[in-house]
Amino acid sequence: MTSFQPSCLLLACSLFMVSCKPPQDVEAIMESREISSYAPKPHADIPSATRFYDDAKEQPQQQQQRPNFRELLTWTVPEGWSESTTPDPMGMRLLDLRFGPSQEGECYISLMPGPAGGLEANVNRWRTQMGQPAYTSEEISKLPKKPFFNRDATFVAFDGDFKGFGAEAAKTGYRMLGLIHSADQATIFVKLTGPKALVEQNAAAFDAFCQSIKPNLPKQE
Repeated sequence: MTSFQPSCLLLACSLFMVSCKPPQDVEAIMESREISSYAPKPHADIPSATRFYDDAKEQPQQQQQRPNFRELLTWTVPEGWSESTTPDPMGMRLLDLRFGPSQEGECYISLMPGPAGGLEANVNRWRTQMGQPAYTSEEISKLPKKPFFNRDATFVAFDGDFKGFGAEAAKTGYRMLGLIHSADQATIFVKLTGPKALVEQNAAAFDAFCQSIKPNLPKQE
């Protein structure tokens, strides 16, 4: 059974009162009195749940747990790669991997709702991070495609000086590989950066990793 919230009850009562006609023999009130200064002052701006001592009923409904988006995907981590133990300060990486002798290479998956700004804006954001000029719409339309999620995703490969978010200085001689798959529901990014030679050594591992990323479908019993 659905329980009525106090605000709904107040609304129903107010409508009921408006619809009722006053009795004909009601006398007008001609007297008034002042409220004592010792009386508690009314708080008109507090929620109806607080006024009716019903906070405990509303809190469980208001507290919604954030879904674990990692559970939406499955993947295979390449040999020699490992998950980063450093928390993502932006909280946008579903999976954050490191590789290389000093863990200087990084690869991550991120998922955003909807088109996430569009392909052109995201590609040129990555271009800016590599210290490269923005691509034109025509150049972006000519970028190569790679199979991903049973569709074609846009693949990018840039060389330059990489400056990630919040970095004070750019890292010279870097290379970036990226894959962007956009749909109406969400956009998924797979991005790899590191020293150029290290990235070239791990290019095949990057491709294999991208191909291993799939929706985590529920098991059929």
